[in-house]
Amino acid sequence: MLAALVKMSRPVNIVIAMVTLAIGYYLLSALPVNKGGIEWIPLVLQALGFAFAIAFANIQNDILDLASDKLNRPERPLVSGKVSVTAARRAWIVLLALTIACGIADSILTQTNGTACIFFILLSGLLIAYNKWLKHIPLLKNMTVAFLCATPLILCLFYPAGLNASDTLVSALSHKIGLLYPAMLFAFLLTTAREIYKDLEDETGDLKAGIMTFPLIAGAPTARRLAGLICLFTWAILPLPVAQGYYPMLFLIITGIAFTPAVIAILVFANKRNYRNSQKLVKIAMFAGLIALVVSC
Repeated sequence: MLAALVKMSRPVNIVIAMVTLAIGYYLLSALPVNKGGIEWIPLVLQALGFAFAIAFANIQNDILDLASDKLNRPERPLVSGKVSVTAARRAWIVLLALTIACGIADSILTQTNGTACIFFILLSGLLIAYNKWLKHIPLLKNMTVAFLCATPLILCLFYPAGLNASDTLVSALSHKIGLLYPAMLFAFLLTTAREIYKDLEDETGDLKAGIMTFPLIAGAPTARRLAGLICLFTWAILPLPVAQGYYPMLFLIITGIAFTPAVIAILVFANKRNYRNSQKLVKIAMFAGLIALVVSC
């Protein structure tokens, strides 16, 4: 049963969140190896906080989605009977408590005015709100998931690490935004597109389960065009951080080489109604963007 619970936690998403957190601090030159950077223990606590948060949210979500998963995802542990609903409910409650405990421990150890504690409480509240209410609102649910994917970078933005004693709050925040907004913006846009493709893939099952998604309300062609336009818009604004002077031309070269064929392939697969491959390629494009940021920083 433990292995099934781990599967329900979506370990791949946990790893992505941890890597995104580390990349955020790297882009700010605020890793533990940097002067004035975050220390190792707070970094580990934050990484664990995200791991526990993603795990509890996904397990709770699987409980609430049990009816639709019987149609869309029959292989999932709850549907197949590998994990009982009671065990899953106990697991997500414990993981929620551990999420908040990580934030409290960070705040006590570092005396950072409760930044991590407040962050993980708000994050937990948003995750629960998404599972219970927001995911039932077409398009808003897609954008909420996209926002959640950017939360590791948002914590890096507001966490007081990598600051000089001479920095004012406004100048420090402005500098951080300049370095992090490309990653946050691209993650938000591409995740929104990926979530629309996911809804398109699950359209039949969602309709039978009575779950109204954007493709079901606006129509599959409209949803497909919107997701494609989001991908094209993301590709079109790749030069923006370079033009603003935050990143060198190398960033544009790497992302252009990696992202251009990916966008073409995404649109081709979507046009063929192969939404699963479109989703996979969007993930690859996001990963390529993060690599480009790291290499060119």
